[in-house]
Amino acid sequence: MRILLPALAVLAATLALPVRAETIVKERFGCHTQEVTDRLFKLVMAGDESGFGQLLNGSLASGECRTWKPGEQVRLETRTMTYGCLALTSGQDRCYWTPLSAIEAAK
Repeated sequence: MRILLPALAVLAATLALPVRAETIVKERFGCHTQEVTDRLFKLVMAGDESGFGQLLNGSLASGECRTWKPGEQVRLETRTMTYGCLALTSGQDRCYWTPLSAIEAAK
């Protein structure tokens, strides 16, 4: 039980963190599952424009993915080193895994 108490305190503190509001600065796409987002970027890196276009268009049509436009207000729900899960601040939508470059100004 002693081991669980510190872990529960850390979990409670993490859950209590406020969601950060951000603004889209670069047009990007994002997908509900990080795996689809990763697959799309791997196709880009491999130079497979046809495969990328087919997967992105199908994912946009199904609602799995969406595009973000500069100026949109989003909330950053969670992040990894390269992706953030973003959702519109104006709704209760599920978040979309998007490259952090969508919300970070160029340096």
